[in-house]
Amino acid sequence: MSKVAFIGSPVLLLLLGLHGCIGATSTPSTPPVTATTSLDTRDQRPGLMVDRWRLPQDGPRLDAVLSAVTLSDEESIPGSAAMQRDGFRVILLDRERLEILEQALGANSFNGRTWHGEAVGWRNIASRRLGAGSIVLLDGRARRIGNQMLAIGIRGYSIPTLDDAALQVEFTPYLIRKTLDPMNTRSLGELRGEPLSQGIEWTLEPGQALVIASIPRLRGRPDASEGDAAANEPSGSSRPLGEADPAATTTPPTGTGPSAPLPPTPAEILLDDAGIRTRGLIVITGRPHPSLGIPENGD
Repeated sequence: MSKVAFIGSPVLLLLLGLHGCIGATSTPSTPPVTATTSLDTRDQRPGLMVDRWRLPQDGPRLDAVLSAVTLSDEESIPGSAAMQRDGFRVILLDRERLEILEQALGANSFNGRTWHGEAVGWRNIASRRLGAGSIVLLDGRARRIGNQMLAIGIRGYSIPTLDDAALQVEFTPYLIRKTLDPMNTRSLGELRGEPLSQGIEWTLEPGQALVIASIPRLRGRPDASEGDAAANEPSGSSRPLGEADPAATTTPPTGTGPSAPLPPTPAEILLDDAGIRTRGLIVITGRPHPSLGIPENGD
């Protein structure tokens, strides 16, 4: 037996043994990452933040989710009644209910986040151009406002309060003016258009969120098919199939006739995809600047 073969066999056995030990060792499992709300990820960034959510066609029903997190005795937000006439639904959520809302929507529904900081001037968080001949349901009435730009303006800035500090938030839907004077420096940061309503003014405390969604509009009743008419026919009727009932033609019941859907509301145009297939959601949160807060006592 050669010296090389004699030395190589123990080395080979040692390598096989080490290989078996390494294979038997189990790799530690990665601990699951706990889900955090949008408020947790914003605490280190003072100022105004806006999240956009969009539910896919096969996603959860937005109205059912909002009803589950909205309290029946919730305090009315000033200006929300006026925005409801244009199809906007505004609710106030605390940290716990916001977490329930985000978990129900799912991570796939998150569409992006914009940090505006100290937004003293007005910013647009949603906008859409209306084509020529567009009809919109404004304040419960169908109006033609085609060839214009519809938007939601918002601003948020820190203010001192008696307890600590808070973020003053204002937003409103409005129609953007077509012509702007570029030499007018005083118009910088102003709302460059005509508000549709008085809008919302709210002092947003840390741990609170304002949610903007659309209210589903009413749709006309679909016409009854011939099969439905035959199914509703009394069993003892001797009238030939397909022949109209004389009583029904002379005195038609109330509510019959052709039906037409109502035009979309500004909320459906700005938040949803035509208000039919997908639904949109805006979540507004913020944190006041630490310089305006009350410093903690050192003792």
